[in-house]
Amino acid sequence: MIQAVGTHLPGARIHGAAAGLHLTLTFPGSRRLADAELAAVALARGVKVQPLSWHRQRPGEPGLVLGYAARTPAEIDDGIATIGRILSATTSTTARRSFRLLPDDT
Repeated sequence: MIQAVGTHLPGARIHGAAAGLHLTLTFPGSRRLADAELAAVALARGVKVQPLSWHRQRPGEPGLVLGYAARTPAEIDDGIATIGRILSATTSTTARRSFRLLPDDT
């Protein structure tokens, strides 16, 4: 999964790689995507992830919690590639209608 993240989500930060069955990713940057909406779009495309905001008690960078225990390396790579395509599409006008972009001060 770490290799797939490096390939398809080069701007993401990985947290908790030694923790066991999940990775946590954050997406730093000036334009921030609502992670719950990212997770919903990913699910609609067949990739189940949890938004990091569901697990926070305080505001923080948007992110995702990714499980990898029950998936093959090919499935993991495909899922991360799908998330990468979703994030890449957020720069288009069409994607802006589908995603809520958050200002930096949230």
